[in-house]
Amino acid sequence: MTSLLRRLFTDNRRDGSRMVSSALLVTTGGLLYLDHPLGRAVTVGAGVLTLILFLLYLGLEKKR
Repeated sequence: MTSLLRRLFTDNRRDGSRMVSSALLVTTGGLLYLDHPLGRAVTVGAGVLTLILFLLYLGLEKKR
């Protein structure tokens, strides 16, 4: 799964930060409905995706 995400992940930091912030936004949306089972599932799934994307983002080089 991680190798698939690595291939789908971008190679520049600007687009990588956009992907991480979008996943974080979905996680926050799931937190709003934490009392519902679907809200919990969205929160857990998007939270894991956010963490993986953030770790991939940290691996990108800064270009000057």
